Amino acid sequence: MSVALAVALLALLVALFALVALVAVYARVRLLEAGRVAELSGYDTLVGHPAPAVVRPRAGQRVGVVAVLDADCPLCHGVWDALSTGAEDPAARFVALVDRPEGFAHPDGRAELLVDADARADLFEGYSPTLLAVDAAGVVTHRSFVYADTDLRGLVRDLMQQHHPGRHHPGEREVTRA
Repeated sequence: MSVALAVALLALLVALFALVALVAVYARVRLLEAGRVAELSGYDTLVGHPAPAVVRPRAGQRVGVVAVLDADCPLCHGVWDALSTGAEDPAARFVALVDRPEGFAHPDGRAELLVDADARADLFEGYSPTLLAVDAAGVVTHRSFVYADTDLRGLVRDLMQQHHPGRHHPGEREVTRA
């Protein structure tokens, strides 16, 4: 076997491997797209399920706004700032579930910063930051992923207004953008 033939066979083998890898990636992308159409994310949807007791609204409160945050996420710190510095509403409870408290400013009393691994695991859907609305009965009624261009104050206001008496709950919105 000549050197040229060996190099050609090796190139053919590499090309065959690349083709197999490309087909495998294509099949995986198609599978993920099919799951998205069927609203399958690998995580159970939280909407309609009971929230952990530690984040539910207290007696006399109509809504809980719960943020699932990560200390290593810069965007999560912006969500915490929006929760902890917004307008006071005694009928709403504001809670941030974090993996660890480092880097989060001390709350001013409006929002609670909780480190509860079990509750956070129950509400984590694979992405943070996420904002959830919990009704007075303790059921998650809404979930929104938060992105860099999300209008945080508007989203929090919407979550609180949805729980005024007589208003219906629109449910789950995956993308909430300004």
